[in-house]
Amino acid sequence: MEKNSLESTPVKIALWEIDLDPGRFCMSFDFRLEQLKASIEEFGVLNPPYLMEDSESHYTVVAGYRRLLAAKELGWSDIVCQVLPHGYPPFKAFLLNLYDNLLQRKMNAIEKAMVLQRLTRFVEHEQIITQFMPMLDIPANRQTLKLFLGLEGLEEPIRHSISAERLSLRVAGPMMSLDTKDRLKINELFMAFKWSFNQQWEAIQWIMEIASREGRSIEEVINEREVTEILHSNRMSNPQKLKTIVKVLKTRRFPSLMKAESEFIKGVSALPLPERVKIIPPPSFEGINYRLEIVFTKGKELKEKLADLYSLSGLERVTDFWKTSNGNVH
Repeated sequence: MEKNSLESTPVKIALWEIDLDPGRFCMSFDFRLEQLKASIEEFGVLNPPYLMEDSESHYTVVAGYRRLLAAKELGWSDIVCQVLPHGYPPFKAFLLNLYDNLLQRKMNAIEKAMVLQRLTRFVEHEQIITQFMPMLDIPANRQTLKLFLGLEGLEEPIRHSISAERLSLRVAGPMMSLDTKDRLKINELFMAFKWSFNQQWEAIQWIMEIASREGRSIEEVINEREVTEILHSNRMSNPQKLKTIVKVLKTRRFPSLMKAESEFIKGVSALPLPERVKIIPPPSFEGINYRLEIVFTKGKELKEKLADLYSLSGLERVTDFWKTSNGNVH
């Protein structure tokens, strides 16, 4: 890329002459201005905004969008800005703002998505992947680029959840294929409690599969009485509500598996196992291998536990506790 020195002119400009709507160079989302306003009140604007003059003698913000908003909220009527010369290449103006942001702060995921989306106006996807995604600390591949390019099209509440790192980017992918009501309903459910990203991923798969199997919308699945009663319960803490909702969804998605798990726990609980001894079934009750876990501190204690297990009545039936009449779990 050709390198030119940056030429601009400092000009005092009335704020009403500057378009303060998020424009083609903007890469700011979900931010707060309190600290910036405090700094400006104390020291003024240390790094002046950069503008481009349009054909109607108004100005487009290139860099310094937040500084301008802070000045406006502080009641300033004008501000000294650097005005780029007429004909300044838009791509260079965009890069000026990008480097300005990268030097000053950490971008959230939605802001990175804004950068990538705007880059598509100037360069091919391959250059975005090889040059700009590493710069933004994003895995440099086509699948991730496709995901990020779709983020800006999501509804604002969902984008806020992503920028605040409350909603998993992995979950945002399948959400893009849903309609607006279903997306917003899933976001509402995930924002109600502190779901881990793994819990979110499992839950959205279960919800989508339940909806598909039953021929219903995702909104209808989440709005069912069993779920809404948990959400509005006054008898459970939020962690308890989350745990219960996860169990409800898992039971709906895997009824036979959850029945098998319940029967197995019931059967093992009826056995007078020695302390600190566990019988662990195969994952999802698929397979034939069980595990026995014994915690001990001395060899004598181990011998005693093994002797107790050897003489324990009913232990030979442990692999049959969960089996249904046909012996299968689906």
